[in-house]
Amino acid sequence: MGQKENKSPRDCSRIWLKDAVIACLLIFPVWIGSVAYAQVSVSQDIEAPVDKAVDTRQATQASREKWDAQRQKLAEEYDRLKAENEQLAFAKKNLTQKLGELTKSTQDLTREKEEAQRIRIELAPFLKEELELLNSFVAADAPFLSQERKDRLARLAVILDDPEITIAEKYRKMMEALFVEAEYGNTVEVYREKIVVDGTQVLADIFRMGRVALFFLALDRESAGIFDVAKNQWHALDKARVPAIDAVVDMAAKHRPMEVVTLPIGAIAPEKGELQ
Repeated sequence: MGQKENKSPRDCSRIWLKDAVIACLLIFPVWIGSVAYAQVSVSQDIEAPVDKAVDTRQATQASREKWDAQRQKLAEEYDRLKAENEQLAFAKKNLTQKLGELTKSTQDLTREKEEAQRIRIELAPFLKEELELLNSFVAADAPFLSQERKDRLARLAVILDDPEITIAEKYRKMMEALFVEAEYGNTVEVYREKIVVDGTQVLADIFRMGRVALFFLALDRESAGIFDVAKNQWHALDKARVPAIDAVVDMAAKHRPMEVVTLPIGAIAPEKGELQ
């Protein structure tokens, strides 16, 4: 016996459909004269169209299945692209919002930069003018800590002329110098310095009482005096004033406790205005 031929379901369906059509035509012969003639006619006139119809149906079914697969694939692609489009739209909205914020920040920074540039242009000559006024003020002020104050202003002048130093740093240094000068009016101190008293050079302890008055006390504690603002010179006081000035010098140097002392303020002669 030969091997049994394996046929696919599609081939079996085709054979079954063809046999069914042929069977129907054989059962209902209306004008055919004999069974033999009908079989020959079916074989020649019907079998070929039936095969064609079966092939067409099968091709149509295959095309439909292929289209369904493509449609499913396109539907999935559409859903994916739709979701991606929604994500991109959301990202675009966020980026648009951030762009607006960055644009506003850029505009603010531009305005601040222009304002800073304007201030720098206007502040540089202003600081120069302030330095000149401060120099004039120190020159006309009482002669306390003269070298220290002159050195500070000289350093400030160098800073203001240095193009590498920012305008903010120059402004800060100017404010420091003004603050130091202002603080001299609220403090007392004792320092040692050479001065000229009535034409004679003397090394003495200088007692500065704010900006109200300057007193000197000789190192031998035998003489003392006051700075005459009107005449812009040091002047010796009566020896009776030496103990009081000696006491305030020790108190300012924290060598003795604080106590009330009478000092001549704004005058040279003992009988003029005094402050307790």
